Amino acid sequence: MRVVSWVFVLCTTLGVVGLFLPCLELQVGGNAVGKRAAISLYTASTKRELVRRMLAAYHGSNKRRTAAEVVRAVESRTKGRVKSALEDTRDAMETLDATSDDDVNLAGIALAVAVWTLFGLDVLLLVLVFTQLMRGVYWRGRLVAALVASVAAAVLAVALHLACREVAWQANDELERTVVALAFGAYLVPLAAIASVAAAVMLVTRSRRTVARPPHNR
Repeated sequence: MRVVSWVFVLCTTLGVVGLFLPCLELQVGGNAVGKRAAISLYTASTKRELVRRMLAAYHGSNKRRTAAEVVRAVESRTKGRVKSALEDTRDAMETLDATSDDDVNLAGIALAVAVWTLFGLDVLLLVLVFTQLMRGVYWRGRLVAALVASVAAAVLAVALHLACREVAWQANDELERTVVALAFGAYLVPLAAIASVAAAVMLVTRSRRTVARPPHNR
């Protein structure tokens, strides 16, 4: 139990650290530009002006307007899965076209909520397991609660990773070259969260046989 508990604490701690490590970075010729050209999930949740600038660049892009016209023209001549894919593309472009500064602010708020919720869950997990580890006494109820919280944290972590991938893809697709890439933090956060879930499962499973219960007063 102690070894698994330490693994759980380590993985959860790495998940917290990952929130402050670069998750997106600029590249030139496949090489990172530098630390100043990288952004973490924490920084991304607080830099709404950066999102606003990217949105303004998208709205003013001639390539965007040309692409929209091509999609509309081709869509009417296709059917089946191709037509469905083109419709999804058109809907996504129209949604982005209609995005305003207010929408950007809401997206920034949503990202901030997701990041700080994940941070809060990780802190809760550390409290639930680390305190029991230090006392050498485990309560099955708290371990189950840690498992539930770790699953919720993993869902958020994976969602944030997918959001980073989408941002990188959109930027690279617009510029028709790879200039934005996922950095270490984008991988560390979900991997650490998934490892925490695995460790929590082991803790709950072993607790059926080894959990020490406090003595009852008679």
